Amino acid sequence: MSKIGVGIIGCGTIADVYMTNITQHYENVELLAVADMFVEKAQQAAEKFNIPKACTVEELLEMPEIKIVLDLTIPAAHYTVNKQILDAGKHCYCEKPLALSFAEAEELVKLAQEKGLMCVSAPDTFLGAGIQQSKALIDGGKIGKPVGFTANMTCPGHELWHPNPAFYYKRGGGPMFDMGPYYMTALVYLLGPIKRISCFTTKGRPVRNILGTMTETEVPTTYSGIMEFVNGAVGTVTMSFDTWKSALPCIEVYGTEGTVSVPDPDSFGGPVRMFDGSKLKSIVEAVTEPHPAKIITMVTNQDKCEEEVAIEFPVNPEHRGNMRGLGVSDMAQALIDGRKSRMSESISLHVVEALNAFEESAKTGTCYEMKSTCEPTEAMGKDWALWEVR
Repeated sequence: MSKIGVGIIGCGTIADVYMTNITQHYENVELLAVADMFVEKAQQAAEKFNIPKACTVEELLEMPEIKIVLDLTIPAAHYTVNKQILDAGKHCYCEKPLALSFAEAEELVKLAQEKGLMCVSAPDTFLGAGIQQSKALIDGGKIGKPVGFTANMTCPGHELWHPNPAFYYKRGGGPMFDMGPYYMTALVYLLGPIKRISCFTTKGRPVRNILGTMTETEVPTTYSGIMEFVNGAVGTVTMSFDTWKSALPCIEVYGTEGTVSVPDPDSFGGPVRMFDGSKLKSIVEAVTEPHPAKIITMVTNQDKCEEEVAIEFPVNPEHRGNMRGLGVSDMAQALIDGRKSRMSESISLHVVEALNAFEESAKTGTCYEMKSTCEPTEAMGKDWALWEVR
């Protein structure tokens, strides 16, 4: 099999899973070098994963055998590093988000187009079995026309578990810029481009204990938003680092004929559940007794109309299967096959605008009208698989 040379810039916490997967599970890529502003971190990673070279960013970008560079730096550095990658003539795959501002992301996409390069950002979780199955159900008309949705990410905050949580509470952090890309990408992939966004924000706990130091947060820690999509679907979004416990679903899409419960968009698999509204309708309509009997029939037959959908896509369907790097492998396969990557520049750009739209709406008290658009690809074929154990 042909292999595409890959380099990684940034050897922090998230790098470990990428390096594991790229060196062990994706046969069409070869990790040739790693770089970090602290060279000793790159050296440690190279030794751990048997990577041929640990070097500076400049040295990595000068290697002609590297075609794709994976940017795993902190979000505040994404624009600068991504521009370096493109200026060096390399295809760019970036951890989310592509940049912190819409203007910066737009500049990167334009530069990539001028140079004939790909420039996209994570998450690649939408390529996983869970969201692919959900996409196939929605596009196949199983719930009728989508009319609404809800998307919710709630947790008490990353300082409870992350080894270096400070940046989550500075510009480029917070629940929207940290976790929002997973939810926005999933929603855009399932429903298409966004039309407009409205939002309110707050800081539930404006002072956080960050590694023993009480630190003021620079960003909102709870977002409550409303989104309208071009296809007419409207729904609610909650992103919170202030919630200790919640029973809210990750994502549900409501259609004229039913509901799809979408698994956690921060994962690649997980259960997909569908409620068949037409089935309930036929059960209730078959009842000829008076009105109260129909109510009882509707309530007692709810469970008969919901089922867990069998995952038909070949990629790992386990709920917590961490396949990060799948998008890098798809980008490499796109180069081999002479096609476009399923990781779309237009989606990456649209998501960055959406993240900023929540902020802008909250600050101005107005509804933000989206300027960009995108064209999500269809659900992948059932025989599509890049995840292989070497």
